[in-house]
Amino acid sequence: MFLWGVSLYGSHSLSVMEPHHMQHSDPVREIVIVGAGLAGLIQAHALAAKGFSPHVVDPRSATALRQSNADTRATALTPRSIELLGLPDAWLQTHGQRISEMVVDGGLTTGLDPAKALHLDSGAWVVFNRDLVAFLLDGLDLQGTFGHAVVQSSRAGAHRVLHLDQQKSLRASLVIAADGKNSQLRRDEDIQRHERDFRQTALTGRIEHSQPHHGRAFQRFLPGGTLAFLPLAGAEQASSFIWVEPSAKAKGLFTLSADCLAGRMQARFGDTLGTLSARADSDWGQFPLRAHHCNTIIGERLALIGEAAHSMHPLAGQGLNMTIKDVDALTAVLVDQRRHGLDLGDLQGLTVYQRDRRAETARFTALTTGLHEVLDRGPAPVRALAATGLQLIDRLGPVKALLRGEANR
Repeated sequence: MFLWGVSLYGSHSLSVMEPHHMQHSDPVREIVIVGAGLAGLIQAHALAAKGFSPHVVDPRSATALRQSNADTRATALTPRSIELLGLPDAWLQTHGQRISEMVVDGGLTTGLDPAKALHLDSGAWVVFNRDLVAFLLDGLDLQGTFGHAVVQSSRAGAHRVLHLDQQKSLRASLVIAADGKNSQLRRDEDIQRHERDFRQTALTGRIEHSQPHHGRAFQRFLPGGTLAFLPLAGAEQASSFIWVEPSAKAKGLFTLSADCLAGRMQARFGDTLGTLSARADSDWGQFPLRAHHCNTIIGERLALIGEAAHSMHPLAGQGLNMTIKDVDALTAVLVDQRRHGLDLGDLQGLTVYQRDRRAETARFTALTTGLHEVLDRGPAPVRALAATGLQLIDRLGPVKALLRGEANR
């Protein structure tokens, strides 16, 4: 049973309006989604499944969208997110890896000691972000304006106007901002963002290991950062990793050879998975860690989703799952507005979306930030509790649920 009413699995065309086809006087669109990353594509799927015809705007060409595979990150999708996305079992079996258990360690010993770690069951599946993008594109007859960036947006009576480059424009009853942490639409609406810089950088990529993972995910809370492994599908002796360190140290690590980086990781993780190694052609990424929240996630004929609305420390790996819940909540509001014959961009209706999401994202951000402070930077007595079996986490129900993904089901 899928909340959005239909399975999104299938193969459809990518229908676009490229720059040379655009008209100077464009018709009014019902809903325009700005941004064709994961957040925007997931929102487009959700709306299309409910009978809407969203129009997507992205500065990349349609061809570039399909060819883009630069995202090296993997995501652990909760059962609820899998249900909302409508991911078929056959697709998960081919592209995903079910997590059999999560092994969480306090990180004060030389290497991870399974006997002293916290073992949590998990119904999550690990998928590469790039595979999820491909699935979404294959399952959607995408209508959009591609190859144009939004320069500015403004309100004009019953519409919001998007001013694009090359002197083009679009009008919409509702604009959904899925344009990321540095959202142009958020700035245009003068929505205040409160940001925290953790002064940490996350390295991501694939690591090989001589022992099989057996579907286990691992997370070590270490002084200065976290090291986590997610098991990969079809590769019992390979995992996706996210390695968080202070930014200055991470910058140096990123310049090391594959062998040297694997050796440093081995020293941090231990030999639970045997010998770690990395291919010389490994595709690694890095990104600075910051959290932010906004005073509001709605405006006049505007709704923010995903990282345009919020971001958090990735130590629990729930960022994309939170985005999916944004999409679910906003879609439900728009379906209700349409059912009652109301304007989709009506601010009163959008307030329902804000009320639904702001409280949860605020709690979740506070929880991840607090966990980061205790386990990454906490005083020795507190960290000692974690190192001797993670009694601290085991006794804190909300934190334990967070690590299992239950906080987002």
